[in-house]
Amino acid sequence: MNLTRKKYVKFVVGLLIISLLSSCSSIKEEKANTTKLELFGDKKNVFGNIEVPSDFNWRQWEGTVLDFIVEDNINAKILSKECNKFTEVTGIQVNFKTMEFNTLVEKINMEFIAQTEQYELIYVDPYQTLNRFSDSLEDLYKYQKDERLPHIVGGLDSFQKEHLEICSYFMNDEKLRAIPFDSTTMILFYRKDIFDKYKDQMNEELGYNPVPGARTFTWEKYMEVSQWISNNVPKSEIKHGSLSMTADHNSIYVSFSNIFRAYGGDYFTDANINSLGIEKGSSIHVNTPAFQKALDIYHELAILNNDGKTDWNWTNIKDSFKEGEVAMMINWDENAAAVENESESKVAGKVGYSLLPYGSERSANIYGGSGIGINGNISEEKKMAAWLFIVWATSPQIQMKTFLEEKGGNTPTRSDLHNLIEAKYIVSFPNTSSVIKAQNKSNAYYRPKMKIGYDFETIMTDNLYKMVSGELNQEKVIENIQAQWNKVSADQ
Repeated sequence: MNLTRKKYVKFVVGLLIISLLSSCSSIKEEKANTTKLELFGDKKNVFGNIEVPSDFNWRQWEGTVLDFIVEDNINAKILSKECNKFTEVTGIQVNFKTMEFNTLVEKINMEFIAQTEQYELIYVDPYQTLNRFSDSLEDLYKYQKDERLPHIVGGLDSFQKEHLEICSYFMNDEKLRAIPFDSTTMILFYRKDIFDKYKDQMNEELGYNPVPGARTFTWEKYMEVSQWISNNVPKSEIKHGSLSMTADHNSIYVSFSNIFRAYGGDYFTDANINSLGIEKGSSIHVNTPAFQKALDIYHELAILNNDGKTDWNWTNIKDSFKEGEVAMMINWDENAAAVENESESKVAGKVGYSLLPYGSERSANIYGGSGIGINGNISEEKKMAAWLFIVWATSPQIQMKTFLEEKGGNTPTRSDLHNLIEAKYIVSFPNTSSVIKAQNKSNAYYRPKMKIGYDFETIMTDNLYKMVSGELNQEKVIENIQAQWNKVSADQ
């Protein structure tokens, strides 16, 4: 963010000790038969303490080397920077193998299909990994319930219920496959300076307040405002009124789903399909007015990109926004760190944030959080070492470090920390208010989680890409999705 944030971060870190002590009720009192060790290098921070038996040897797995396969995101960057403190205490070395999302999914697929031990720690996407390979992930209850070991600080109940169900379990809560790690959610980014300059003119010509955020700001108005900016604002100021996902990439399915749900649709109606998950959905609801409406809007959004390119995904759209070329984008909230980084972004301090536009029913902001799990094929010694890392990496202390990091800002997964942030830090982190609103149950959208979810998301991605590239019309898209889903479902 701007210079104010940089100074503010230094100030709030000093206050964090007091704030956490007074705001978070989930930390247990030290028991007589336990000791608390400072794992995180912050001697007086309450979240730096983990309860273990007084004779627990933190260095009993010293020399163990763990490889962590993880998406290249904010949490991974900050964890890799902080991990030397974990290594100093435990003697365990963690190598971060970061990569782009599609590559990550492919490598994890190969890891579990071949049942190899290349990666000990796994970034567990609920819709690409947990749903397909839950049996290959270690049951973490084995460690969480073992009185001889350190446990998740604050307990599992300190995580938001919906995030825990989505990121940690599959089909039931009998086995704990991962611990919530990040909570990325889609929100709307817009150039506040451009809107400040032109909003009166837009208001006069369009007949309504053009600034995103109000309940009256619909997807239709989003498109009208985008078109107005493209037509009226000089290209020296802005090249695109908006940019939308058009690549043959999971991003197009995710982005489309926001619109579909906003107009009252959902792909399936089976119980638990949007939370714990199921084997497969029954009837797919694509031949509906809501789906047709969403297709029409998405087709128009692709045209509004106004460049004919069909390779826009969440990464290169973020990059274009940072360069000052785009007035509005729909993207993951974690991109605010890059957008507000003065050394990398031309628009730092000039950006506003809001919920996604509304449809006929609501604003729907897709949730994209993931967890950390342990490869079930590795040795018992490495599993123990991996558990210590998970306790550290998912702790409230590290989540607040991520949030307060100058190049961070990713919103924690803990309910108490949401309350703390809203009470203490919201002013200096302008994107966070929109993220917390987006994660409220009334605004969040949790997409289908199925054993055959990979096939489903591939069907959606392929057909949406063919629509925006001009190969298929909307009617044929519906026909294809219905037929392809019926075949995949019948084959299972």
